[in-house]
Amino acid sequence: MSEIARTGKQIVDAAREISPWVQDVREDLHRHPELRFEEHRTAERCAAELERIGVNVRRGVGRTGIVGTLDGGGGDGPVVAFRAEMDALAMQDMCGTPYQSENEGIAHLCGHDGHVASLLGAATVLAGVRDRLPGTVKFFFEPSEEATPPDEICGAEAMINDGALEDPNVDAVFGAHFFPDWRAGTVALKPGVVFSGNDVVRLTVRGRESHSAVPQDGIDSIYVTSQIVTATQGLMAHMDINEAISLHWTTVHGGRMSNLIASEVVLEGSFRFSDIGLRERMPAQVERLVKGICDAFGATYELDFGVRPMPAVVSSSLETSTMRQALIEGLGEAAVLDMKQPRLAADTMFHWLRRTPGVFYMVGTADDNPATQYPSHHQKFDISPETYPTAVAAIALTAHRFLEERGQERRPDDGQSE
Repeated sequence: MSEIARTGKQIVDAAREISPWVQDVREDLHRHPELRFEEHRTAERCAAELERIGVNVRRGVGRTGIVGTLDGGGGDGPVVAFRAEMDALAMQDMCGTPYQSENEGIAHLCGHDGHVASLLGAATVLAGVRDRLPGTVKFFFEPSEEATPPDEICGAEAMINDGALEDPNVDAVFGAHFFPDWRAGTVALKPGVVFSGNDVVRLTVRGRESHSAVPQDGIDSIYVTSQIVTATQGLMAHMDINEAISLHWTTVHGGRMSNLIASEVVLEGSFRFSDIGLRERMPAQVERLVKGICDAFGATYELDFGVRPMPAVVSSSLETSTMRQALIEGLGEAAVLDMKQPRLAADTMFHWLRRTPGVFYMVGTADDNPATQYPSHHQKFDISPETYPTAVAAIALTAHRFLEERGQERRPDDGQSE
């Protein structure tokens, strides 16, 4: 057995051994969730655990973020980073377990607690083989991933602005998302678009107010808006079925009184897409449709596709191949799944991957317990304990494989130069 294979086996064994501790950490974080940029307890737990295993820690990166740096035995070797999000959702936890949230109206219902716990577990495993790592591993604990207001920056941007990718400079970033669509013990990945982009769209339709007894004196903005909603849904039916795409109006506000024709309606919605070119073309297509309907009824409009733009999350081919090979060798082919289509979801991981190559991959979290089969953001969302050995091993195996491959590329030829 080669030295790389022996280290891989040690990593898998260590990941299995540490998984009960990882589950305990996750349940502790689940009991004490914190909202965006308020992750003080979570961040300190991350920092303390990293320092305990000899990882250098920077606190307050991007306000409440944490950066850990584990120096291996590679000197000036390559640098790989892994990211986990710390913030919870402003929702009520209804999981009904002993570790149900103790913070009213705040809950980890998207798996971020599991992401953090798994990354801490992987850091511990990697610290145990640091002398065999020909490079450096950085650990990013990111605040404020969820629902950043349009006028603020998210935690990923804040951390990058504070130099998370520097000193030392990062060669690649990997990030996981837990998903009950796949069984616990599996990892799904693909090159290219993994999560669709998500642009928040706002449409204001203006008519003319009149009493409902004299409708001929008004322009009914509610009626005009209803035609637009119907027409835009029909527009989606003409898109390429091989693309992940969605345009849904999700909020409607308009009207003053029951006996008055509404002068104004404001819609907000979500435009999700896997094709970057489609993102560029769609605003003009939607605007032509909206303009035609408004013109037909004498209404006016304002359409804004840039309320909160989130580009697609794109995994690089080389790093995806490296990760897939590492997981197949360490966990077996049955544990490694190919994603067929991008998910109609959005994530701030795009900020990291816009600046450096890397992979956004999915970790299966479901087992036969119905509690583990609820979708993300469901108030009863929970994670199978069988998730953690794979989640931890996936990080550590990838880190080791990446550093070995990139380290070999940087090493000078052993032969004598002429």
